[in-house]
Amino acid sequence: MSLIPPPEVKRSQARSVNDMQAVPGEARAAEPGAAEALIAEARAHARRRRLKVAVALAVLAAAALAAVLIGRATLGSARVAHARPRPAAPAAATGIVTGHLAACFGIPPANGRRVTPGTVVALRGHITWKPTAPGTWMIVYPKGPAVASQHISDNYDQTFRFALPPGHYVLAGRYDPGPGYDTSREVTVIAGATLRVDLPSLCK
Repeated sequence: MSLIPPPEVKRSQARSVNDMQAVPGEARAAEPGAAEALIAEARAHARRRRLKVAVALAVLAAAALAAVLIGRATLGSARVAHARPRPAAPAAATGIVTGHLAACFGIPPANGRRVTPGTVVALRGHITWKPTAPGTWMIVYPKGPAVASQHISDNYDQTFRFALPPGHYVLAGRYDPGPGYDTSREVTVIAGATLRVDLPSLCK
């Protein structure tokens, strides 16, 4: 069994004391690195949190914008629907009246053919008679402007044609250049029907 001399024991104890005193220094040296790691992790966590908040705000903003656009589109569609013009009411049904204005036999024929141009008008109403002397009566035509009018230049090949609302009319014809009517017929127009009415020659 060997014994350590006293001086060696003292040196060993001194080294142990120095080693014990060096440990806190190393711990203190390691503390700044750990603190920096914690700070970096905290900063990274804060960045991730801010990123999540920003993404959530962006989603909410997009949803709000979509809601506004949908609302405007719906309102615009409603306004367009109200602004659309209503379909026009169908035109009133009419009846057709057509026929010839006969040539006036009181006018001598020209070039072997009696042609007497004139005008046919449609007057709404009835013919009445007014006494002018005992046993003498005068025809009275309806008042008011003509509902329709057409000039006839050929009594044979040309016909007048009127589209008139239903009702009672007087077709009156006068020859050029006379101011009064020379012939007439009364007709009742029916919607959808076509009447053939020839005005006779009554002039002398």
